This record gives sequence, C-alpha cells and structure tokens, in this order.
Amino acid sequence: MEDYDTIEIAYVLDGEPSIAIYKSLFEVFTEYLGLDYEEDVYSIRARQINGYNNNVDTTGKYDDVIQTLSSYPNWSVEIPLSYDELTVTRTIDSHNLTSKPSCESIYFSTWIYGLKDTDDEELLETVKQYRRNFAEIHAQAANTLEPKWGFGRRGGLAIGEDEAIEELATKTRPPLYEYNVFRAETVEAIGREQVLSAPAYYVEELDWGGVFMAVTEPPKQCGHECQQCDEVADQLGLSLAKTERYH
Repeated sequence: MEDYDTIEIAYVLDGEPSIAIYKSLFEVFTEYLGLDYEEDVYSIRARQINGYNNNVDTTGKYDDVIQTLSSYPNWSVEIPLSYDELTVTRTIDSHNLTSKPSCESIYFSTWIYGLKDTDDEELLETVKQYRRNFAEIHAQAANTLEPKWGFGRRGGLAIGEDEAIEELATKTRPPLYEYNVFRAETVEAIGREQVLSAPAYYVEELDWGGVFMAVTEPPKQCGHECQQCDEVADQLGLSLAKTERYH
C-alpha cells in the first residue's frame, strides 16, 4: 500500500450545510488550535476552489471565514492544530478524480507526523494525547455535520473498482474503514451494543444516533501494525473496505 503520509476522512452529506452548522463545525476546533488566538480571530486560510485555479483569500476573522465557506460551492481551509495542520475541504464536483470523494462532502486531511511514535518517553505521552484529540475532533465534527456516511484511512481515500461512493453511503452495512461514521440505521442494523462494545481504539455515540469509530490508533493502518480491523469487522459483521481505486 502506498502511503501518502496523510490520514484522510470524508463525511458524505445529504445537502448544503447551513451557516449555523459551519459555525458549529469550526467552533469544534477552537480548543485544539496550536497557535494563540483572540476571541474572534483564527489563523486560518480560506480558499475558493475554482477548477484548477485557487483564488486565495487570506483572513483571520472568524465571521469572514464562515462567510467564505457559505459563499462558494468548493472551498478549502487550513487550520493549525496543536499536533499539525488540518485541511478541511468541501467539494460537490461529480467529476473529481483526485483523492476526494465524487459527491457532496466535507473532507479532512491531516499529516501524520505529529501522531507518530517517538523514543522520547515524556513526549510520547503528549503524542498519545494528540492521537486522542485527533479522534475527538472528528467525532465532534461528525456530531455537527450528521453525515449519511463517513469513511477514512491513512494513505488516501479509496474504494473498490466495482464500487461507488454514492452507493456505499446508502448501505445499511457499509464496509469497515480505519475511520467510520455509521448513521443510526446502520447502528441499529448491526446492533447498538455490538457497535459500542467493538474492540476499536475510539468509539463515540453521537447525539443524533450515529456512531463515530476510529478502529486503529492514529496513525496505524489496517493490515500493517495490527489486526485490529479484522477483530472489529468480525464483531460488527462487516467486510473490510476495498482500497484499489482512489478518489
């Protein structure tokens, strides 16, 4: 498996998020910011994505950033978190052949370097907290966005050659990735207790009935450092995700 040194997670949406949802989403990041910031100032960059050209609009004001996100159909924001930079992107491009999913979605990408093991025992405790923060951020984002499906992995988003993201997002029993958001119907179909008791690194029941699950401790991969994905898949009765085709 080729490793692009990032963890990528996509939340597939039913429709356009409201400005209130955008505000709630970015409020999730405040306690994890790695830089000092004033009450209404974020050190982030908002971009309008227009084909292959990026019209870069640099701003630090919270309300201006939210307005940028609600004004453009495709955008990208870079957020400096305590452990590394988090890039958040929205795309509705049905012809997108990059690693982003080909449907309306919010897409998260994080470099793995701040999450990797270290020989410094004192620093390792901090790294472990960064890993926990990573899972918490994405669980809170899922709680805010209420996606119909969420999936992610280290090395680039990918699905099988005979699969389509739009179809996978509507399945009651979707394939298991390293990072997952199961909607309420999926949780009930599998069994809520089966899901909540899965031997995964992080499991969070969401307010709207869904569940966020990080099967492996970041930045571990399925089939590499451990067989945890197999154990979780067996308990949930799900197949492991195919990763032959990138989006």
